[in-house]
Amino acid sequence: MATSTQPDQRYTDEFGIERVHDDDPGAVDKVRDKSETVDHVMRMQERYSSMGGNQYSAGITYFSVLSVFPVIMLLVAAAAAFLASRPEALTELQNQIAGSVEGELGTLINDILTTAIEQRGAVAGIGGLTALWSGLGWMNNLRYGVSKMWKVDPTAVGNFFVNKFSDLMGLLGLFLALAVAFAVTAIGSSGATQYLLDFVGLGGIPGIRFITFAVALAVGLLANFLVMAWMIFYLPRTKVPRRSGLKAAAIGAVAFEVIKQLGTVFASNALSNPAGATFGPIIGLMVVLYLVWRIVMYVSAWAATTEESMRLAQAPSPEPAIIRVREEINRGPGAGTAIGVGAALGAVGAGAIALLRRK
Repeated sequence: MATSTQPDQRYTDEFGIERVHDDDPGAVDKVRDKSETVDHVMRMQERYSSMGGNQYSAGITYFSVLSVFPVIMLLVAAAAAFLASRPEALTELQNQIAGSVEGELGTLINDILTTAIEQRGAVAGIGGLTALWSGLGWMNNLRYGVSKMWKVDPTAVGNFFVNKFSDLMGLLGLFLALAVAFAVTAIGSSGATQYLLDFVGLGGIPGIRFITFAVALAVGLLANFLVMAWMIFYLPRTKVPRRSGLKAAAIGAVAFEVIKQLGTVFASNALSNPAGATFGPIIGLMVVLYLVWRIVMYVSAWAATTEESMRLAQAPSPEPAIIRVREEINRGPGAGTAIGVGAALGAVGAGAIALLRRK
């Protein structure tokens, strides 16, 4: 039987070259040889670590939190505009604040509310511009991190203005997708579901809470899947294979739901005490967002390291070769002696020829 000359795909790099490997692999390598799933997970981890997945997740979290405050300003401006157009609602809200918060604190809150309503235009303008600036930076860094998991430079593709417009559309889509995903989980985990069931007369049915939780969980997973699929296919500036992207989105949907459920439990416990109500929301938001972006980076690395994706990936072009021609003269240890002997022999020969000519 003739020996196969085909390269072993397990040891072939992105250039199509089979690299040498140890004859006696370690325990991890033996498991990777036996299980394609373990090998794929290890490839994902290597891609995530080598391309700086933790650093990109932390940077995206910073820009995410930075974008939250301008959005809050826009929400405050919208609420102020609504109250300005509804004087009776404003009067009722001020009376509730005065009745609930006694003393100077209630007066201070009402003064802040009045100032916000009077300056709602300035708040909306500053909040809109700041949200646009910070949001585009957020989307650009998110796209950059996901593209790096595919070993793609996002700055080398497309026109600047086209890319910024694409980032703006992506930012609006991301806000909408995340709002829907978190809203589904929040409604399913809060008392609003039980209130609606009692309102329609279904609250007394045995096991209805488990049924509604299962339905909310299924809807939440579907929303998570759509969010993850959108980010996996839309964010990287490269073509994502459909099969790999859908599998990665399914994995990310389950992990995303786990993070949301843990975040709901954390929020309910943190808001039950004054210290948690003061510092808990911003800390919980940062932790949840960091975990979410890590999931996005991991599933992107997973999709980028499938056999399908690696076959379609374009190998990076090697650096141009530079040829420098240098003229070298070898001056060894005996070079000077040889030259001196040659000169002496030449002089003796010339003298002998001169004597023969005289004779």
